[in-house]
Amino acid sequence: MISERKSTRRLVLLSMLSACGLVLFVFESFLPILPWFRPGLGNVATLIALMMFGFSDALKVTILRVVLGALVLGRLFTPVFIFALAGGLASVVVMAIVFRYAKKVFGPVGISVLGAVAHNMVQLFIAYLLFIKSAEIFIFIPVFLGAAVVTGTIVGIVAHMVLEKTKGRLGFEPVWQTNFTAENAEGAEA
Repeated sequence: MISERKSTRRLVLLSMLSACGLVLFVFESFLPILPWFRPGLGNVATLIALMMFGFSDALKVTILRVVLGALVLGRLFTPVFIFALAGGLASVVVMAIVFRYAKKVFGPVGISVLGAVAHNMVQLFIAYLLFIKSAEIFIFIPVFLGAAVVTGTIVGIVAHMVLEKTKGRLGFEPVWQTNFTAENAEGAEA
């Protein structure tokens, strides 16, 4: 019975994170910033899912957020969707690797910044491969890196604040509060 409650609580929390990520993803598409620039606010949900539940659940949140966001905005299978999906997948993979192997060195802000860097660099590379096909596009690397540091820091700070406020209130021990061993990793991926 207790296991069933934890499973239900986990499903509810993941659903809420996905919904929050989707709302932030859609909201930021209406911000009057440069047309190709998005601050990545939906990544708050991905980072929280990663640090609370592990890689596989963070991956699910990312895919749900991007696919449903594209459906809501009418951008499914457009270049914007390709950029968002490729960047989101790269980001969650890099954040998971850093979280898994260097979480004693990097906290939520550092993990988020590295994820944002991966996101932006993959998007730049996708633009080169599929659309621009000119090496001059790489002159934007400093701009994309600067944007990644700023937005990654904001996302990391927000995620850290949420994680701190929810500490001890969820009814189970999040992955980020445990000593990460092979035993905990298996539980995080289940």
